[in-house]
Formats: sequence, structure tokens, C-alpha cells
Amino acid sequence: MSARRGPGFLARWFGREGTLVVLLGFALSAAFNWPVVRNPKSVVAGDLGDPLLQAWELAWHRRFLTEGGDLWTTNMFFPSEDNFAFSDSLLGYFPLAVFGDGQYAAVMRYNVAYIIAFALAFIGGYFLARQLGGNWQAALLAGAVFAWAPWRLLHSSHLNILSSGGIALALYALARGHGYSFRSGARPGLARPGWVVAGWLLAAWQITIGFATGIPFFYLMAGVGVVTLVVVLRRRAEFGDRVLVANGVGGAVFVAVTLMMAIPYLQVVERYGFTRAWKEIAELSAPPAGLLTVSDMSWLWRGSVFDSAANLPLPAPWEKMLFPGLALVVPAVVGLFVSVWSKRLRTWLAVAAVVVAVLALGSGFFDGAVYRLLWEFLPGWNSMRTPGRLVMWVVLLLSLLAVGAVTRLGQLLAERVRNRRLVALALVVPAVFALLEGLPVRQYPHVPGIPSGLKTVFEQVREPMVIVPMDNSSEVRYLLWSTEGWPTMANGNSGNYPLPYVELHEVTRNFPNTHTIDVLDKHGIRAVVVMKSTVVDTPWADILSRPTAGYPITRTETTDAVLFTIKP
Repeated sequence: MSARRGPGFLARWFGREGTLVVLLGFALSAAFNWPVVRNPKSVVAGDLGDPLLQAWELAWHRRFLTEGGDLWTTNMFFPSEDNFAFSDSLLGYFPLAVFGDGQYAAVMRYNVAYIIAFALAFIGGYFLARQLGGNWQAALLAGAVFAWAPWRLLHSSHLNILSSGGIALALYALARGHGYSFRSGARPGLARPGWVVAGWLLAAWQITIGFATGIPFFYLMAGVGVVTLVVVLRRRAEFGDRVLVANGVGGAVFVAVTLMMAIPYLQVVERYGFTRAWKEIAELSAPPAGLLTVSDMSWLWRGSVFDSAANLPLPAPWEKMLFPGLALVVPAVVGLFVSVWSKRLRTWLAVAAVVVAVLALGSGFFDGAVYRLLWEFLPGWNSMRTPGRLVMWVVLLLSLLAVGAVTRLGQLLAERVRNRRLVALALVVPAVFALLEGLPVRQYPHVPGIPSGLKTVFEQVREPMVIVPMDNSSEVRYLLWSTEGWPTMANGNSGNYPLPYVELHEVTRNFPNTHTIDVLDKHGIRAVVVMKSTVVDTPWADILSRPTAGYPITRTETTDAVLFTIKP
């Protein structure tokens, strides 16, 4: 992508369009998340739930890099093995593990990944649209909606969902590697084997982020691989052996990485029997109205007709607000009738968008008759519990329809209006409107620092421990704080909980007594830590007032925690 094809004087100023787009992507990401940029070690976007869990996950990469051991068995959920595979591992961000130790480095590492995630989504959306034949204004729209469509506001605490840039970048690289665009088809003379390999490697990198987005992406790439193989073989004389070999090598790496990532998750399913019941899918499925609902986190739509979350059923209404954005829907509809794409392609894009939108509703459309087919028969699909996240693919398909419309409108305006700058500015309006739709109104809470007494316990106690209270908000704090000393804990947080955790969650409420001590001993837990400030008004509140006489327990008190050590 050269300045000759780029956005006028701005591209010439920066030298190359690609450089400008990368800079713009990171600048927009920083601007949309400015509080994080200003306070990278002390605040996170959204809430103090998943961001703390994922900051700990990224810190575990660092722990593995510096000390080795078993990557998939972490310091949480003791004595359960392979517990890192209870959630998405975010291994694609492993290069960030070279920086820093401790909780503040963990928060900063998470925030760096957070900024990167939005930037890559914008850059990937732009490059893909450009490669397929869109003008730069249309590509701006594609990048804006892929990174900041209103539905993504509800996932501001889910780095694994926000990290979708590799999807668009992989498709862009593969299209470029085969000289492919929507307007001209595959052009073997423009094929570049290096870009083909890069496309498959980017796809493999995306898989290493996790399977929440990775499972649908894997099936998409499998389809792309089959189609590509057929086309290249049929036109082998034109493409040459280098393109065929590039696809073979790149595709093999993609499959190998996917299998290596899948192994620990398959082992977890076999060992712990984690499954998703259809009832859980039904509870988290959106009704059709969800496609027109946005949260009050959208600065533009807050208090508008689209801000009608109260009409969505419980639980988790935030998983059911699937509005792709008006800046996307309107040009996508126009793109059905006015476009640089062929009528056949437009039809296929529209049909695919409708089908995926139906799937995104899960059981909310005809009691899930369509979604359930995939859930029951497609390997891995039943591990996903939130159908609404498939709206990401609806956004991608609609953006391609919109790109065709904006590009064609640019051609029509250029034929009728002599002032090219005026035409260029007019075509930027949809992208600007899309950015306004995605402008967030959200909290940036400060991350609590580890209490000094607990830090002392973490650094000095080597025995496996359990910390109470054991509730969701406390557990993610314990995990983040555990980056100071890396104690072995029965505590943890994920979408799946092993039986030892469930049992300890119940019996520790009655600690200390003979049964509780027996259960702790069975699971190899030698220490119970009670947080003084948070145990009040919880089921564990009476622990500190119960007598320990007659039990093999020693009690040590600090300013903010009480440590009960169980003697052998």
C-alpha cells in the first residue's frame, strides 16, 4: 500500500499509507483508553473482575519464562492440575512476559496488551478492506467498526474477546499473498508466498489468544484452506509451486499450533468433565431485540432509543446487547443495492450476515433450532456458552458490504463533484460516526494494592493455602496479589471450578473443626488465611472468634490477615 493510493497529503507526509494506518490505530486506541495510558500501573478499564484475572494470566507467562515448570498447572486451584486451561490462556501475548515482576508490572502488562488489542483490530479491519478493493475512506470505516462497534463496549473487561485483530490481519495477509480482491478475484501474477505464510502464522497467533473466538475462527480458516487449496491446484501453472508450498507449510503450522493449544483443554474436559448444559446456553442467549440494543456505555447512544437494556432478560444482559452500530448497518444496507462488488458477492455477504446473526441469538431464535445443530454436532462448539459473541462475525460481514457501498459512492461523487477534498471529507463521515458510536463511557477503577500482612504471608509461607472469604470479587484480587511471591493456593477464578475448590468453598465456612481439617488435609492444604477487612458479613465471618484449642493449629496474626497453620 503506497502513498500513491493513500489518503492524499497525509499519506505523503508519513511516506506510506501502511505506516500511517498503524500510527493511527495506536493513536486512536490510546485516545479511547486515555485513563489507562495515563495510569498504566494503577487502573484498568471496566471493572475489577476479569481484568485482574487476565493480568494474573499474563503475569503467569512471566513466571513460566523466568522459572520454568509446568505452564498449564499454575499456583491457583491447588491441587487441580492443568488449571491454566480452565480459561483462555492469552498465550499470544507471551512476548510481553519479558517485562517486569509483581502486581504493578502485571497491571501494566495487561494495559499494554489492552491498547494493542484495539489497535490491531483497527489496523486489521483497515488492511483487509483495502486489500479486498475498498477505498481508504471505506477502509477507515471497516477498521473503526471492527475495533469499536457498540457491542464491544460490553466486553471492555474481556481482553480475550477484544483481541480479534489477528483475524482480520490473517485474512488480509492471505488475500494479499494470493493477489486476491473482491473486485478482481485471484491474480497469480500478484501472488507473494511470503504473505501467504504470514497469513497462516497470524492465524496461528490468533488461536493462541484463546478459544472463545478461536473455535469459530478455526472453522473459518479450515474452509479458507480448502478453497485456497482447490483454487491453487486448479491454477497451479499460474500460481507456481512456491505458493502451493507456502500454503502447505503455513497451513501445517496453523493446524499444529491449534492442536497443541487444544491438547490441555481436551485433557481438562476428560479429567474434570467440564461441560456446558443447553440450559446455560439458553440463559445467555439474546432475544432478537438484542440486535438493536446498546448499553449506556456508548457516549452517543446513551439514553437513546437503542439504550433499552432493561427490556433484556436476566441473567447477564450485557451478553445480549448486540447492536452492530448505525454507522455500519446503514451503509451495509445501501451496499446491497449500490456497490463496487458484484451482485452475487453482495448476496452471499448478506446471506452469511443473516445466518451468523441468527446463530448469535442462540436459543433466542426458534428456540435455538439453528444454533443447536452446531452445538451438538460440531466438535468444540459446545464449549462456548455465549452465542452473542458471534456478532463479531456479523460486524465483519456487514463491514465488507459497507466497504463496497462507500467505495462506489466515492466513484459516483468523483464523477460529479470537482472538489476532490470535499469528496474525500464527505466519505470520511461514516467512519467518524462509527468512532462516535464506539466512544466509551465507562469506569476506570484503581487496582487495590496487596495488604502488607498478606504480602508477608505470600513471601514466607511455602505450604499450599486457602484464603477466605472465597467469593468472586476476592478471588481475582488474590490472584493478582499472588504475583508477589507466587504462593500455591486453592483459590482461583474461571468459568469452570474443580471439585476440590467447590468442596473447600463449603467446608471452610466451619473452620476450625475436625471435618474441615480432614478435608483440608485430604487436599494437601496446610494453611488457612483470613482477610480481616473482607471476612466481615460473609459466611466465613465467625472463623476469627472460634476457639482453636484441641486442634493441631497455630495462629499468627498480622495487621490485615490471620494465618492458621495446620500441623502435620
